[in-house]
Amino acid sequence: MNIIPESKSLEKILTGLETKYTVPDYQRDYSWSVNEVETLWTDIVISHKQQSEYFMGTIVLKKHEKDSDIFDIVDGQQRLATFSMLFQVFASLGDSFSSNHKVLEQVERNPTSLELAKKLSKVARARLREPSEPDNYYLRLNKKDNELFEYIVRDESVTSFSIEDALNKINKSDKRLLKTKKTFTQKIIEEYTGKDALQEIYSTLVHIVKRLKFITIEVETDYDAFLLFESLNSKGMDLSVADLLKNKILMKANGDEHTSEVLLNNWEAMISSVESSRLSPVDFLRVYWEAIQGANITKKELYKNIGVFIDKSNDILSFSKQLKDIASDFSIYASGDLLFPTSIHQTGKDKYLAFCGEINSLKYTTCLPLLMYTHQYKPEMLGSLAKMSLSFLFRWITIGDYSVGGAKKILDEVIKRLQANQDNTSILEPFLSQGDKIGDDAFINSMRQFKAHDNQIAKYILSKYYLFMNKEQSIPNYGEVHLEHVIPQVCSLWEKDEKFSLPKGAYIKDYIYNIGNLTLLHKQINQSIKNKTFDKKAKEYSDSIFPETKNIFSLFEDGLYWNAEIIDRRGQEIAMRAPDIWPLSI
Repeated sequence: MNIIPESKSLEKILTGLETKYTVPDYQRDYSWSVNEVETLWTDIVISHKQQSEYFMGTIVLKKHEKDSDIFDIVDGQQRLATFSMLFQVFASLGDSFSSNHKVLEQVERNPTSLELAKKLSKVARARLREPSEPDNYYLRLNKKDNELFEYIVRDESVTSFSIEDALNKINKSDKRLLKTKKTFTQKIIEEYTGKDALQEIYSTLVHIVKRLKFITIEVETDYDAFLLFESLNSKGMDLSVADLLKNKILMKANGDEHTSEVLLNNWEAMISSVESSRLSPVDFLRVYWEAIQGANITKKELYKNIGVFIDKSNDILSFSKQLKDIASDFSIYASGDLLFPTSIHQTGKDKYLAFCGEINSLKYTTCLPLLMYTHQYKPEMLGSLAKMSLSFLFRWITIGDYSVGGAKKILDEVIKRLQANQDNTSILEPFLSQGDKIGDDAFINSMRQFKAHDNQIAKYILSKYYLFMNKEQSIPNYGEVHLEHVIPQVCSLWEKDEKFSLPKGAYIKDYIYNIGNLTLLHKQINQSIKNKTFDKKAKEYSDSIFPETKNIFSLFEDGLYWNAEIIDRRGQEIAMRAPDIWPLSI
């Protein structure tokens, strides 16, 4: 891969008789928000005032042919489209200045200002199209955006600059390109007032054209682009890899418009489904590749492996449809909205979703290839495998603190047995192979020693215990329930409390995160008592809807003060019930 980066201004990038930059249809649509546009404008204004060069990032290009000046934009299309909107606003302001006296109304109309307005328009338009070739516009966006983009940038009428855009609020229903144009119009009118406004605007335009710098990089292939993103550690790598794969798939249409449309629709449906899940598109594709294609690969290997597969595929439509369908199913059981405790109400054939909700809440991803494979090829085992995966991972990762890699080996073995069409008992057996580490006795012991530094995990454990002990089906107002540390995290008042004592040699901080020191409490009460000592806190527990919390008040009423023995006993009670709450048995 031969890469020679060059530092270029927009004057050097957007120029040339035959220069064209094309946004491939596989690239995501124009997506800049109003906030991003406003931030860019602020940066421009500051760098102009400081008269300093300003680095705008990298633009990655791929030439169509060796000797041509036609490029696909691999990365950087969002910025080039945004600057094109800005140049159009500058140009239309210059065009409208002479006939519309509301435009910069404090600037006197005289030969000098009228000539400067023409110059403003000319310089700005020269960054949209080649001056000697009026139809040669430098930038072409993708299929979805290009019609509106061309409508905006090709408008050279004297009425194209809209004062109303500056005065009115931006409509939520406006397309993003239109919002960007209106935002720049508003910012220019706000920023530049007074009799010198036109000169200041022209000076800003020249600064943008000459002093804003980009690093342009030309690559020969999509894979070179991927390697580049990897080496630059680009923040947008996931999206870029997904875009490159989309391009690979669309190229298999070989110019057939109907096939291309079907492939594009399937891809966009897949992306839409994945966006409602808790994974990125690239993470989803990696899970798919492992589960369905049977290849365990890293993110770095993903593009190369899928690219080779696509190149060899004789039925790209079937592959595309399978991706779409599996993503649709995935968006249900890996949904970002499928979470504990609302998920526990799932019953019948959807019972597996109750366990998936807990898996999602605990953010386990290691089991997703297993769930995807099972959903696709053995759905009748989804319930038992989701339940076993949850219990296994909770025991292994959350409580046992064993490695994710170790868990993956077990889950991979389960998939192998599914693929070999073994009987159900044999398929589940690997979950039971680590009895010395996460069998019931080992699990109880680990649970007793567990320190719950993560509030969400602690809240989950206590909620599961509450549901199990009280045979409840739900937790009222779960969002309003907080985790209460009886000995608070800020414990200075407790250290001075003469009624509170610990065993000789023990430290108070050793007990704060013990599961026996934690309980569930309504948000308002939790916030009101915060770091108070036990005698101030205990009475607030009396009206709790949680029996385990109310029992703490009962201890106080019986004359007992919070101590290490009570904490250990409560922790032991929860630990002893844990194997029944997270069962691991066939």
